[in-house]
Amino acid sequence: MMELKPRLDEHSRTIILDFIKDRFREAGSSCAVIGLSGGLDSSLVLGLTAEAIGPENVKAIFLPYGDLGGNDRDFARMSASAFDVELQEIDITPIIEAIPLEMEGMVKGNAQARARMMVLYTLSNKYNGLVMGTSNKTELLLGYFTKYGDGGADLYPIGDLYKTQVRELSREIGVPQEIIDRPPSAGLVKGQTDEADLRLPYPVIDQVLFGYLRDMDLQEIADRIDLTTTTVDEMDRSGFEPPVTEEDVSGIISAMKVSKHKRWSLIVPKLEIATVGLDLRERW
Repeated sequence: MMELKPRLDEHSRTIILDFIKDRFREAGSSCAVIGLSGGLDSSLVLGLTAEAIGPENVKAIFLPYGDLGGNDRDFARMSASAFDVELQEIDITPIIEAIPLEMEGMVKGNAQARARMMVLYTLSNKYNGLVMGTSNKTELLLGYFTKYGDGGADLYPIGDLYKTQVRELSREIGVPQEIIDRPPSAGLVKGQTDEADLRLPYPVIDQVLFGYLRDMDLQEIADRIDLTTTTVDEMDRSGFEPPVTEEDVSGIISAMKVSKHKRWSLIVPKLEIATVGLDLRERW
């Protein structure tokens, strides 16, 4: 019986490093620009990019808005220090406040994401660099990113890694444990967590997507979900109570299908049989 939990292939790190090197060589660039949030995904991309092209060629930018970041600044500094990359801070508050519209909730949150990408691309233009996308495969499949915000970058090194695989590779390359243990959050709305938004823990979501991309029946996926790697904290944050139902599985698949417009033109290294921006662009 096929296991649904995505496993990290032993060659994934090498494939991603080669992908980063190839993309920079093709573009004639030696400067990477990364928006460093202090979260797991951006920390992993930072570490991989520093390993691929050298930390001296990486510009890590922390882009706070107001007091939303909380202790994100400390985690961003921790991540940059772990990979010997200098961290620069640019406050996007004046950019958001200059927009002549009343905004709240995710409307304002998405504006923040787009303001950050504008700053990153301005730096990219200045230094003839490439902007590194920090979204993982789970987020890309669910459309859990801001179009033309964190969904706008030149390449997505971890775009074919599920969130649970991101955690595995982060341990391998030396992302600080404090960052690995942080509750995943987009940081766009105070108190927000990914799993509360998605209403299922990442280990469950990853298994649903993994099974569906292998043409498994929805009820079969629900019946075969392994909850042993899902923590109590992850369940509490999402509000999920076992067992996984066919309705839970269907909700994840529906989110994937209705967000397909957000996945065009994403450039990611191919690690798996169904890759966002390549195979999946044709099938969904």
